[in-house]
Amino acid sequence: MHATAKAAAALLTASLLLTACSADASDSGSGSAAASGISDEIVIGSTNEPTGLVRNVGGSSGISQTMTRNVYEGLTSVDVDGTVIPTLAESWDVSEDGLTYTFHLQQGVTFHDGTPFTAADVAWSISEAIGPDSKSARKNDLLVITDIAQPDEQTVELTLSRRSQSLLFNLASVTVVKDGDTELTSDNGTGPYSLVEWTQGDHLTIARNPDYWGEQPKNEGVTFRFFKDTTALNNALLTGDLDLVIAEDSPDQLLQFEGNDDFTITEGTSTTKQLWAFNDREAPFDDVRVRQALYTALDRERILDTVWDGYGQVIGSMVPPTDPWYIDDLADAHAYDPDAAKALLAEAGVSDLEITVDYVAGEPSDTIAQLIQTDLADVGVTLTLNPIDDATWYQKIYTDHDFETTIMGHVNPRDVVWYANPDFYWGYDNADVQQWVADADAATSEEEQVELLTQVNQTIGEEAATAWLYLDPQIRVARSEISGFPVDQVTESFYVADIVRAD
Repeated sequence: MHATAKAAAALLTASLLLTACSADASDSGSGSAAASGISDEIVIGSTNEPTGLVRNVGGSSGISQTMTRNVYEGLTSVDVDGTVIPTLAESWDVSEDGLTYTFHLQQGVTFHDGTPFTAADVAWSISEAIGPDSKSARKNDLLVITDIAQPDEQTVELTLSRRSQSLLFNLASVTVVKDGDTELTSDNGTGPYSLVEWTQGDHLTIARNPDYWGEQPKNEGVTFRFFKDTTALNNALLTGDLDLVIAEDSPDQLLQFEGNDDFTITEGTSTTKQLWAFNDREAPFDDVRVRQALYTALDRERILDTVWDGYGQVIGSMVPPTDPWYIDDLADAHAYDPDAAKALLAEAGVSDLEITVDYVAGEPSDTIAQLIQTDLADVGVTLTLNPIDDATWYQKIYTDHDFETTIMGHVNPRDVVWYANPDFYWGYDNADVQQWVADADAATSEEEQVELLTQVNQTIGEEAATAWLYLDPQIRVARSEISGFPVDQVTESFYVADIVRAD
């Protein structure tokens, strides 16, 4: 780490330290925790570190994974089984025409600094998420909101431009902070845990909030430790420095835990799609034939087998099997066929194509990039690899759209609708898709919504809007005394309040 980065990390840690939660206080609390039946601190390993605490910037799932629902809450949440549940909204009413939602807020909620939670905080947080400066990935989905009213301190009324089947789901991504706040701090959460500190490049610690308005967590707190290297991550689990690894990214890492009674391995459902995305707004990727050619040139079965050795699933669009608009045979639409790829390139009048792929350095992206490079060489396409860091990826690709192709894993559920937003980083622009997504959200029945989003799924798959590679398996490894963690990952957040350590 450069000296300037060390200084920045030190300043960041200092600014986030919650003086009431010193190391001594945490130690003294663990004895009382044992007496009260609450487990002591759980230490979790992850390779998905947040990139910053500024709100509504998009491009990173690290904040959502570690702190959404744990520290910061929305009117609604997506539970570990994928269902939408009331959170800061105790209940809501919907007008007969579906254009007005009236949310009745939970009573007695305070922020972590003791400030009362009111409708003004909700109004601010939603307006910021859909405001002109927001780069939130869900912004486009929430622009259906045209007015935010506060009849009183415990009521929020949202007026919509049309019906929205997905409003309650999308609101789960809008965490509520104090009126006027633009960054996440140790003061402005309402969740079952409060933020203690984040030492960038090392760890993030959250502590049980004894004044939480809802059900108390079953542990005293959680420290997320961050690793760049999965070998170091798993060594920390083996030596007892970690209790749980959120996600394994290679089957090779499992061998050291298999058959060992000290550890539990779980395999669940994932929404993480690994994809090779084109900048569809730029030539030659604005030609559907070129995209189809490049996609057909890829041996996705080999890519999946090399990375996951029998785990995971090849996919042909952004939709995982857990969504009702999944199409089972879409993965075969652009099956591996180098001769067909060459023919499509010739039909498009493209030869001696040279392109670059930007990706965040590390596995599995390094391996995926090399395999894509080999496959493309077989059809006469030269691919230059450009590994970069997270911050550069966010600025260059997500914000500036200054790229040709990129490799990225998308963890978000129900994100197929982002293909209706031509301003999203991949720049796919199809008027039919945009209309179908809008109509699906405004549908009067779930059946109508499913039918329309199935059309979206079929179209983006056939047009190779992106080269979707495979769906990650969700494999976690925990020490055998640890339980209560979600096995599946069908939401962006990793909810930790039910995790316990057996005596």
